[in-house]
Order: sequence, then C-alpha cells, then structure tokens
Amino acid sequence: MCAKRIDPSSIDIDQLKQEFEKFRVGLGDAGEKLGENAHAALEQITSYLNGGGLSSRVASIEEELEILGARLKGTSKDAVAKLETEVSERPLASLAIAFGVGLLAAGFLRRG
Repeated sequence: MCAKRIDPSSIDIDQLKQEFEKFRVGLGDAGEKLGENAHAALEQITSYLNGGGLSSRVASIEEELEILGARLKGTSKDAVAKLETEVSERPLASLAIAFGVGLLAAGFLRRG
C-alpha cells in the first residue's frame, strides 16, 4: 500500500487547530458525562448496600433461621424422649412394630 503524500503548503493550520479544539472539548464533555454516570451508579449501589435494604433483610433472615433451628432442635429432643419412653414401657410391642416396618420396607425395595 502506498500512502498519499500531503502537500504541507495546502494544510490550513488554523482550521486544524479549531477542529482539534472542538474535538478536545467534545472528548472532555464525554469524559465528564461518563464520570458523572459512573459516580452516580456507584453511589446508588453503595446506598442500596449500606442503606439497610439488603443488610437488614439478611440479618432478619439469619435471626429467623436461628429461631427455627432452635425450635427444631427442641422438637427433635422431645420426639426422641417420647420414643424412648414408649420403647422402655412396651419393649415387645416396639420390637414387633420395628420388625413389621422392616418387612414392609423389604417388600417395597424388592418391587422397586
């Protein structure tokens, strides 16, 4: 490829300076707008994260999970205690029930 040669005497320096100045101003304006938009977006994200919207919701969910976990733990302890009581009061009946449940489970597993 052969590049065209420009005759230096045909270049209007003043016009080039004016066009370059317009280009520089336009670039500056675009940079300012982009900076303002990025700054505004970062402020919105920061305010959402710090403004209690997300953090308070996560905190309330954590509290609810802790409460539910404690209730489940208490309920399971009660169920185990009741089962132990029943088994100790009626050991033969408990053994017969466990044997029957085992037979049913074996029958279901053979069919499957």
